[in-house]
Amino acid sequence: MNSAFFEFNIATSALFTSKNCLSVVSNNIANSSTKGYSRQVAQVRSSIPLPGVCGKGMIGTGSEVYGVTQIRDFYLDKKYWEQNSTFGEYSQKNDQLDLIETVFSELSTSGITASVEDFLDSVSSLTFSSGDTTYRTSVINFASSFVDTINSYAESLKTQQRDINDEIESVVKRINSIGDQITALNREIFYQETDGSHANELRDQRALLVDELSKYVNTEVREVSSEQGQKYMVLINGQTLVNHFDNAKINCVARGENSRLDEDDSPGLYDLKWNTGSNFSSKGLSGELKGLLDIRDGNVLDNAANKEGVQNYKGIPYYIDKLNTFVQTIARAFNEGKHLDGTNIEGMDGHINGYDAEGNQGNLFFSYRDENGSVIETAGDVDYSKITASNFSMSQLLLKDSSRLAASTSPSPLQESNNKIILQFTTIRNNGSLFKEGNVFDFVNGVSTELAIDKKQANNFDEFYEELTTATDNQRISVSGVSLNEELTSMIKNQQLFVASSKLMQSVSKVYDTLINGLGV
Repeated sequence: MNSAFFEFNIATSALFTSKNCLSVVSNNIANSSTKGYSRQVAQVRSSIPLPGVCGKGMIGTGSEVYGVTQIRDFYLDKKYWEQNSTFGEYSQKNDQLDLIETVFSELSTSGITASVEDFLDSVSSLTFSSGDTTYRTSVINFASSFVDTINSYAESLKTQQRDINDEIESVVKRINSIGDQITALNREIFYQETDGSHANELRDQRALLVDELSKYVNTEVREVSSEQGQKYMVLINGQTLVNHFDNAKINCVARGENSRLDEDDSPGLYDLKWNTGSNFSSKGLSGELKGLLDIRDGNVLDNAANKEGVQNYKGIPYYIDKLNTFVQTIARAFNEGKHLDGTNIEGMDGHINGYDAEGNQGNLFFSYRDENGSVIETAGDVDYSKITASNFSMSQLLLKDSSRLAASTSPSPLQESNNKIILQFTTIRNNGSLFKEGNVFDFVNGVSTELAIDKKQANNFDEFYEELTTATDNQRISVSGVSLNEELTSMIKNQQLFVASSKLMQSVSKVYDTLINGLGV
């Protein structure tokens, strides 16, 4: 049987429905500029009807708000996370390659090309005055400046490598922190939703964390149903970071001297491992972490990328190896008149086969510092494979005494000797067989061009994926964001519903007043 004041109950339900809907609208308007907030919608349904008179038909009992849901498109979220990871990767590569490019910049007056030019020009000047101490000193000083330039660029690259290593540690710490926060939110969301409601604001906070995580590393989200409720999982590069109430952590483990991927790597670079002890797989990785690892460890020279853990990319180790090859080739050409592989350079005797002003032979021109920091001075002790851009050095004997510069192929007194060794040195400038790229300047230009191409590619991808990510985010906002026009329309609609419900109660009240007080029913 219906209640005596059945119509009042229906009108009351309409009042509460409109009021609750207005509360949701108010919350949307208040959060219209809140980052990560998803528009919420009140779920309204008819309340359970009652049997009609004499059991015939059904009579409605009004309406009710049974929940508040958020509007979110998981497909767009997934699309955004994928694009954001690629954008993060190339954003880092673009920035870091820009720093490397300064080392090989052809525009810099203090660059490698300018340093080589000055050195070879001083050698050319000496051909006319091989007996002049001033010119000899000038050659040695320019050679020393050339060596210092190479050393400083190698140190700049290693400094950048160490800086990237520190940045990798910061990114890893942030990834771990995000994992902790998502796990904490999972617990809170799970407990708040045990009664079937939706913890919308907490879900928004969690989604915002996943958005940030996707920039650091490629991210996948899975939400699966279980007997205990919805389980939320976050995977990075296919490996589980968050498993509902539990989360793994990535540890940065410093490499020892024997575990360096490249002999020129700065000591103490980090390898990434899970706290379970297993290695963090970089295969298929993207995001800022991938960009940083590629630049820090990338080396495709001499199949180095086949080594475990080496990134198949032209990063800092690749360009350091290029500098190493450059100085090894220059050192052997000047010292011995040979190519790096040991074959003779046509028309070159080499400095160790020439005679200095005092008739001495066997002096090195270029050398290197050993593990103890001592410069190798004996030609027989030189191992050219051990020369690097970092330990490349001038012979200390020449720096102390310019008369030890070997200019002649004859041991005759200075006034009777020739200057053939110096003349041979001048041919190195245009020797097209010195490097596979050509002469000295072809080599430097080739490396600079190679780097410029990689930089341009990274810049293009950076700009493309930034636009793509922004476009996808705008799509998400169009679906999930708050439109003030829509909310004002909804507000007016629910306001009218509230007014209509109030008038309904007034009408029902008059009916019952007439029935009870007027007719005495």
